[in-house]
Amino acid sequence: MKKFISIISFGLVICLGFMFLPSGTLNVYASKSESVQAELNVPVKSALLYDAKSGTVIYEKNGHERLPIASMTKLASLMLVFEEIEKGNISLEEKVKISKHAADTEGSSAFLDKGAEYSVSDLIMTCIVCSANDSTVALAERVAGSEQAFVAKMNEKAHDLGLKNTAFANCTGLPILDHYSSAYDISKIYAQICDNKIYKKFSKIWMTELKHPSGRKTDIVNTNRLIKSFEGCDSGKTCFTNDAGYCLSASATRGGMRLIGVVIGAHDSKTRFNEMANMFNYGFANYENKLVLSNKNALYETEVKNSLVKSVKVYPEQNFVKFLKKGEDFKYSLDYKLGNVKAPKRAHDEVGTLYVLDQNNMVVFETPLVVKEDLHAIKIKDILEKICQTM
Repeated sequence: MKKFISIISFGLVICLGFMFLPSGTLNVYASKSESVQAELNVPVKSALLYDAKSGTVIYEKNGHERLPIASMTKLASLMLVFEEIEKGNISLEEKVKISKHAADTEGSSAFLDKGAEYSVSDLIMTCIVCSANDSTVALAERVAGSEQAFVAKMNEKAHDLGLKNTAFANCTGLPILDHYSSAYDISKIYAQICDNKIYKKFSKIWMTELKHPSGRKTDIVNTNRLIKSFEGCDSGKTCFTNDAGYCLSASATRGGMRLIGVVIGAHDSKTRFNEMANMFNYGFANYENKLVLSNKNALYETEVKNSLVKSVKVYPEQNFVKFLKKGEDFKYSLDYKLGNVKAPKRAHDEVGTLYVLDQNNMVVFETPLVVKEDLHAIKIKDILEKICQTM
């Protein structure tokens, strides 16, 4: 690799939007200090706040502790349902017949009629908006044949995601032995679905109604009041049992930065919403995502072989955005690998690789280097024309 830019610190840079972080390791923010813990001091059993793009944890309290999670369990249930839809095994329009076991499920309910048929879309909607246990069981039975078989799939998926403090015993979160998770694990499950188009569509609904096949109607109300009261909140999952207390997982976006928060074991409903809002406000007020490299800016110019064009500008294919505390600079250096650029090439063809290194010379980001214009190979007629011009 050739080092062509020495350590640089950047000042003013612009914030960008970005896609939600997929499942991965959450990285504790390097400068997270006791002052951050003291400033937030969330009065719940467990809490977590992190940046969705980088996975950087801003605040955590007992983040890995195994705790009852009530119907935040449904986030894992929905994750499996969405996977089946993506595979084409289930469609939103498909009708599901409601079993006695599903219709008789206790707790929060969409009041489904036993033996009636409901669309997958309506079952998902009631699961998301009003945390309907009967709808969740009906979906589980459709996916795996039985709730028990579905729960086995949930645990298998948790293992695949590396969730070390999670075990499921049902698909709803109703109190039962050996059913638990942690704030860290819930945040990783939430990350799997909160950018899903179906989830995003239904999670923003505040009030609606379910029309039953019999003709009766059930009013459906979202239990996540932050959807209405907190600017930027785009989804969330509330829950409560005596064992779990009042819980909430939620997502909020402002200025191109998306934060995910989890609260487990609040003493009352008001506390879980207030503390989630406090965590979000703290994150947005104190942190930002800064643009380090823009794919709109050429890094350098290189020779082109086998072409009338003598040189071409080379660009990073992707932007590099760094999560930082406001007012903090990120010092870095750039290295690259570049092969001979030889025509023909099409715009956006890869010609090398760029590496961003931190102060410890560790690679923190890499992206292909590309050209942004077509490079045509030289032809015999081009050579003849050039000879004629020199005569």
